[in-house]
Amino acid sequence: MISYTKCYDKDKNRVEYLLRNYDYFDGNDLLADIFCREFNFVIVDKFDGFWFKTITLCLEKCNYVFLWHEDVGNLIYCMDQMGNSNEILETRLKRAILILNDMFK
Repeated sequence: MISYTKCYDKDKNRVEYLLRNYDYFDGNDLLADIFCREFNFVIVDKFDGFWFKTITLCLEKCNYVFLWHEDVGNLIYCMDQMGNSNEILETRLKRAILILNDMFK
């Protein structure tokens, strides 16, 4: 069952959501598709690196990064840590994880 852990990266001064039981190289592509379809997020950038991939999504002038790294797996964070951006992300993430879990049943 897919879940997430909310953690705080004090070096980068941001809240991050690490996905559990979802360590797929292209997993964030599926997750980004769910965020776009279900919640009207828009993909503004994709980067495929050697050891990591990022997808940047935007909702209401706030950018969210979906990161896959070979050492960490899949994690998501909000570039703008102000206001309720993390709460918006966490609320949407909870719903997206329900959708993913239904897909993988």
